[in-house]
Amino acid sequence: HVKSRDNVSIDNVKQALDRAVENGVKTLVIQPTHLMDGLEYHELVDEVAQYSDAFENLAIGKPLLTETADYPALVQAMEQDGVIRKSAEKAYLLMGHGTPHIINQAYPAFDYWLKRSGFDNVFVGTVEGYPTLETLLELLKEHHYREVVLVPMMLVAGDHAQNDMAGDDSDSWKSVLERYGYIVTPQLQGLGAYPAVQALYIAHTAHMLEQSPEGGETR
Repeated sequence: HVKSRDNVSIDNVKQALDRAVENGVKTLVIQPTHLMDGLEYHELVDEVAQYSDAFENLAIGKPLLTETADYPALVQAMEQDGVIRKSAEKAYLLMGHGTPHIINQAYPAFDYWLKRSGFDNVFVGTVEGYPTLETLLELLKEHHYREVVLVPMMLVAGDHAQNDMAGDDSDSWKSVLERYGYIVTPQLQGLGAYPAVQALYIAHTAHMLEQSPEGGETR
């Protein structure tokens, strides 16, 4: 898409790995920008494993939500960047992608940490997993919110955010909520655009390097 639109070529994982080999790289550090330890992350690990003998040191960082401490850290980062705010009249609905992988439990886990951090007005749902929009509608009925802010719980505000969340089709989250009488405001900016969230990825990379002073454990 970027190539056809902007005439800019971006390597896929195999191309990037091959280029690193051709350039004589000895130590390779990879920090994925995945949100959680799901199917795509494991596909990356499997693909990189095929190059385990091509580098002297090879390290792969962890996704944003991996350890227990990552959850309150992301809540704090989202609060710091103004992505979510505590309110008695305004609810925030976070739209995650959702997955059939067991890691889908990360979404309700993050909702738990939001509530534990005092964000009783912030709810987590998914497009292709659980909780669903129907689940969120039931939760909203229990309160008296007049306004709803829609936030993509995704690194980039792509197709799901533009269409499934904020689109004009009758089945988009925005359209459904408006039919229920809510004033809806979509935030069309992915988590990756916020400085405090970026800092969490940097911290993951720094932690990996501290754990592997030689440049990373060969995997």
